[in-house]
Amino acid sequence: MEKDREEIQDLELMKIEPFTMVSDLLSNLWVIILGAAATAMLAYVVMNVRYVPQYSTSATFVVASKGDSNALSNLSSANEMAQMFERIIQSSAMRKKMSEVLDIDLQDAQITTEVLEGTNLLVLKVTENTPREAIDLIRGIMENYSSVSYYTMGDAVMDVLEEPKVPLVADNPLNNRDIVKKGFACGGLLLIVLFGIMSYLKDTVKQEDEIEQKLDARNLGVIAYESKYKTLHDILRREKKALLVNDPVAGFGFVEGYKKLATRVEYQMAKEKRQVIVVTSVSENEGKSTVAANLAITLAEQSKKVMLIDGDLRRASQFLIFGVKPEPENELGEFLKGEGKLNDIVMKSGIPGLGLIIGRNCYSSSTEILNSDRMERLLDVCRKTVDYVIVDSPPAGVAGDSEILAGYADAVMLVVKQNYMLAEDVNDILDAFREQKSKVLGVVLNGVRSLSSVPIGGGYGKYGKYGKYGNYAKSRRND
Repeated sequence: MEKDREEIQDLELMKIEPFTMVSDLLSNLWVIILGAAATAMLAYVVMNVRYVPQYSTSATFVVASKGDSNALSNLSSANEMAQMFERIIQSSAMRKKMSEVLDIDLQDAQITTEVLEGTNLLVLKVTENTPREAIDLIRGIMENYSSVSYYTMGDAVMDVLEEPKVPLVADNPLNNRDIVKKGFACGGLLLIVLFGIMSYLKDTVKQEDEIEQKLDARNLGVIAYESKYKTLHDILRREKKALLVNDPVAGFGFVEGYKKLATRVEYQMAKEKRQVIVVTSVSENEGKSTVAANLAITLAEQSKKVMLIDGDLRRASQFLIFGVKPEPENELGEFLKGEGKLNDIVMKSGIPGLGLIIGRNCYSSSTEILNSDRMERLLDVCRKTVDYVIVDSPPAGVAGDSEILAGYADAVMLVVKQNYMLAEDVNDILDAFREQKSKVLGVVLNGVRSLSSVPIGGGYGKYGKYGKYGNYAKSRRND
């Protein structure tokens, strides 16, 4: 029974997610196009280098018997003549003589004879690599065949009916356009198959049921993909707006995803009376800032008092999401450096029950600023005044800021973008938090697109990718 369950689980992991595969192919579209173009050019070069043109010319003879006007006799002579003539021409003696007379190599020459059916007409056809070689060879044969045929062909005579002409067009013209098309198609198809296989084998989280199968963490929920461009006007002007659940045009699946997430977070936090949660990700562009903002809004809409803190001092983004402009006295970074008062850094969000502690300046020394007593005291004060404190942290795979913030907080939630980071990388980050005794609340899968989902996601800020790839051994799940 246990073996059967493992086999079923393996089959589930082998399922293909069409949307992620198509997404991977589209993300590598320029590579596919360039590769297909390179294949087309290579095919063009190879075929042109290997191309050997063939030129053919022919002469027609009338075969008859000397002193015999009988048609049947002439037909019989023509057939015998054709067979004999071909043997003569194909003989090494004849080829040697032609080579001496014409001073050309007959190795690649094709010489054939044919009797036109029902007639006494014999056609001699010569194929060579150049028009000049073809016409010289057939004329040489016509000038020298009589000396050979005198001993072999008896009383048969051959009169030229149609003289050979210089061939102007090759028998096998090179169709470069067709070669390029086929090369492009073959190269593109090969790369599509290659990237498709790579996408299938890539060990990322592609579906919701893979969260707990591949990651050593609890599944907190799934957030559907939501387009940043809501109207035709937005598309034409490329205007990106914050993806917030309180937007009237927000998709139903998007909003419901956050409601479920808020319910699960609230339940898990309430089990051990936790209040402060750090929201982070492994790398850039996984949407952790958007998730933090929408989780705060959703909890506030459920009549909870929430404080959202933008702990990403390297590249703040919450002021952009909420469209507020903090003044210098409102800067969290300045407060943590010992300047300003607590009352000055708390800003209104325009949403009942939700306060903001944010900033817009960038601090290269963010690790030193966060690693201070003022940050810890700030969180202690927030615990006493609100129900939940949500801290938007920098990506954990880039800097140590998230680990510092997690040390002050009660729990950590990791935002994982669909089909983005390798499962090993995510698990390494989860282990890093656990090693410092931080409570890992779980993982939320963000920006999920599938054939059955309603198209969100999006992140702010720019970081380098977390590039640690290694074998991962499953550790305990932190319940």
